[in-house]
Amino acid sequence: MMQLKARAARWVLLGVAVAAAAAGLSSPALAAGSPGALKTVTYLGYRFAVPAGWPVVRTTRASTACVRFNRHAIYLGDPGRNQHCPSGLLGATEAILVQPAAGPVPGGSAAEDRVARRITVVSPGIEVTATYDTNRALVARILSSAGLPLPSSASPGRAVSQKKAPNAARRLLAPAATAATVPAGATSYTGEGFDACAAPSSAFMSAWKGSSPYGAVGIYIGGAERACAQPNLTAGWVSQQAAAGWCFIPIYVGPQAEFNQITSPASQAVAAAEDAVTQAAALGFGPGSPVYYDMEAYPSAQKANALAFLSAWTTQLHAEGYRSAVYSSSSSGVTDLVGDFTKDAMPDVIWDALWNGQADTTDPVIPAADWPTGRRAHQFSGGVNQTFGGDTIDVDQDYLNVSLTPLPPVNPGQSALTSNGTVADYVIQGRNLSTYYQTSPGAAFTGPKKLTTTGNLTGTPVAVQAANGLIWLFAETTGGTVEAFRQSSPGAAVGPPAKLAGRVEGSPAAIATQGGTVAVYVVGINGGLYTYYQTSPGGGFAGPKRLTTAANLTGSPAVVQVAKGILSVYARTTGGAVKAVWQNSAGGAVTRTANLGGRLLGNPAAVVTAANTIAVYAVGAHGQLYGFQQRKPGALFTGPTKLTSTGGLTGTPVAVPWNNGTVSVYARTTSGSVRSKWQSVAGGPFNGSAALGGRMAGNLAGLLASGGVSLYATGTNGRQYADRGTAPGSFSGWAVI
Repeated sequence: MMQLKARAARWVLLGVAVAAAAAGLSSPALAAGSPGALKTVTYLGYRFAVPAGWPVVRTTRASTACVRFNRHAIYLGDPGRNQHCPSGLLGATEAILVQPAAGPVPGGSAAEDRVARRITVVSPGIEVTATYDTNRALVARILSSAGLPLPSSASPGRAVSQKKAPNAARRLLAPAATAATVPAGATSYTGEGFDACAAPSSAFMSAWKGSSPYGAVGIYIGGAERACAQPNLTAGWVSQQAAAGWCFIPIYVGPQAEFNQITSPASQAVAAAEDAVTQAAALGFGPGSPVYYDMEAYPSAQKANALAFLSAWTTQLHAEGYRSAVYSSSSSGVTDLVGDFTKDAMPDVIWDALWNGQADTTDPVIPAADWPTGRRAHQFSGGVNQTFGGDTIDVDQDYLNVSLTPLPPVNPGQSALTSNGTVADYVIQGRNLSTYYQTSPGAAFTGPKKLTTTGNLTGTPVAVQAANGLIWLFAETTGGTVEAFRQSSPGAAVGPPAKLAGRVEGSPAAIATQGGTVAVYVVGINGGLYTYYQTSPGGGFAGPKRLTTAANLTGSPAVVQVAKGILSVYARTTGGAVKAVWQNSAGGAVTRTANLGGRLLGNPAAVVTAANTIAVYAVGAHGQLYGFQQRKPGALFTGPTKLTSTGGLTGTPVAVPWNNGTVSVYARTTSGSVRSKWQSVAGGPFNGSAALGGRMAGNLAGLLASGGVSLYATGTNGRQYADRGTAPGSFSGWAVI
């Protein structure tokens, strides 16, 4: 996605042989400043020249010394699995950790995350983590003194001398996203929790699970001001603790208003949110998970910067498909957010620091209506040494009342929609956009009402209603472009269209995303998949942004969004197969693609079932209906599976998910009649079928409402028809609306 591209630009890599570095390869940073008095520290054959005043701390996995980056020091060895770190540590400065390499290293490489202010170096026998505050040149000199490679200012795509080496350093600095292994409910909890500077070992967590009052643990997943080394914090550790019944408070601690570090609130917050999502995903926290920004207490002069930063943090996390949460002092950040509640984007969860010793979520500064039940946490004590099961940890104590229900999945827009119990149906008639609509639930339809008069539209329009109530209508023009119309309510007039740039070859697909924005997908005349998307709810559309490089797509795509926020788009290739493309957010970079196979004649239809699985349906080259199905959420697709034995079908089918997890599919025959196929059991075979009759000329729309399905289509006589069924095969018959 677009954000992933921005993230990638933050990591500047240079893979070089250590011998080359030792031979004199240098960086401009090495010449900056004066190193002052130095001493040489030797470890595993490497000699580091560090400031004479820096302590040298030797650690092993069995030691309890705290590897803390908030003070100048060089640490030698693996950090202990049970570090004894004060819970209140904050910030990072110039410090070095050198530890044995986890495995064979073919050559030297370096990577840098400028947002986290952290350099990682991998060289034969060692791995180095270097943090810095304002003196990056100092840590660069120290690394160079040991003959280690330094990050380059070159772009990530620059050719390197050792192809495998850069991956080693980058993998440590920014691990690749793992599959979302953390259960959706593992970031929701009611009861006491604790947070510690370093994630405890699995042994300590097991001891505390059996004898402490705590059920949730706060973990520092990243940020430039994260003070403690995290040797235990891996995706495997998170998965193990989740399986043991622990819930989580994922914490990110970036720029602090307290330190006057927030100078460009919006851009800094976007960068922090993107980095936070990268780190969360690497640990198995998928879209829908909250990430808590740790904004420590700050002076009143920093109020505007802090609020602007936190608003942009929330907006960006939502755009990424994640929930936003904020930790701050009751007397500064929390008070300021309450005062700004109706002005800016607010976090989904508030976590206030009010050390009153009360294990509840009551704070006099937070009105009852702000962050009500299920949206609060309270740090009620801090810096407490506690022992359970014989194991001692320095902790801050928390009470949580957090219940973040997963966002519902979103199915694609169609040519008809429901709004407040009424139905609106949209159609292109005489190359203009017209509508038939109900003025009250169950009422007769009014229409046709002509919405445009320019006479330049074609194909099948698509309609979606965003969370703010606005209806967006998209249609292909006779010139091969897409126009967007905005309607305040069914039957209302539309204003002048927004003309979306680019040339397309089929009707657009659209979706009203969980984040409140609308995204549109089209196949360009060059065979690529493109998207237009809002960057904020109700705003204009960015794009077109190309999502695929191959020029082999055709027709109209389909798009759905599952409960965890992931968008997936399905389009037909010129060879008749279905190609799937995944994004973590609207406008984001493509995170995965797959060829589902098949030899299809028509455009695909996609739907998210009540079980949060995706199903895709299309008419094959011989006029038969085929399906592709996930067996469980996020799984690979099975299929194509032939759902009808006889041919004669055409066009794009429509799929309707029933509340019991089954799906019924409706398709038009070459003679214009409509057939239905349905499942009797969720995920089971399509063993039900019925002929619904009719003489239809256009694609179908199908809506599930009031316990039944309503189908809408244009007849061969140009009139608009509807048919309603209370069960997959029990319909009342087509009637003019």
